[in-house]
Amino acid sequence: MSVQKSPDQKGGGDPNKTQWEEDLKPFKRLPREPKDHPRQRVPAIIPMLISFALVAVACGLAASFINQNRPALNFSSPTATLVVITPTPTEDIPPTATPYVAPTDTPLPQAAAPAVNTGAGIAIGSKVVIVDTGGNGLNFREQPSRTANKIRSLPEGSIYEVVGGPQQADELVWWQLKDPADGVTGWGAQNYMKLAP
Repeated sequence: MSVQKSPDQKGGGDPNKTQWEEDLKPFKRLPREPKDHPRQRVPAIIPMLISFALVAVACGLAASFINQNRPALNFSSPTATLVVITPTPTEDIPPTATPYVAPTDTPLPQAAAPAVNTGAGIAIGSKVVIVDTGGNGLNFREQPSRTANKIRSLPEGSIYEVVGGPQQADELVWWQLKDPADGVTGWGAQNYMKLAP
């Protein structure tokens, strides 16, 4: 601000030289000097065209990917077949009365001893062949039990003589077999043997 005496002070200043009114006016921006090189602006259409091109390329790639991975359409027209079901007439049978039978006291059946399935013709003195072991062989055991000591495995397809049995244990029917090669006897489960031809 310029320092001037105000007109209300003694010995006030020259009214022509008083600049206090100018100091109270709002600030005015000074004009800028023109630049030698005007700023070049990129027209707004160029970024818009680049964006549109990128979106079009992305859509084209997505469409080609979808088109390659979808199953082919079958435009053959299906043929309709008409099936007519005609009901067959039946005779009307009149209902008949069921005769009433009074209940009687019947004794409860006694529990029978479980039957031992001795197999299809397997008996003492017959020859059996080892089958259905899946190539593992039949466990040849000292006693008729799954927990008895295992002597060895009898190969599938081999033939043995039945010398004892049948005995039922561990939900299996067991037969005592004799190996003709070395005379060793042991027990095998009936599920894996059948009569030799």
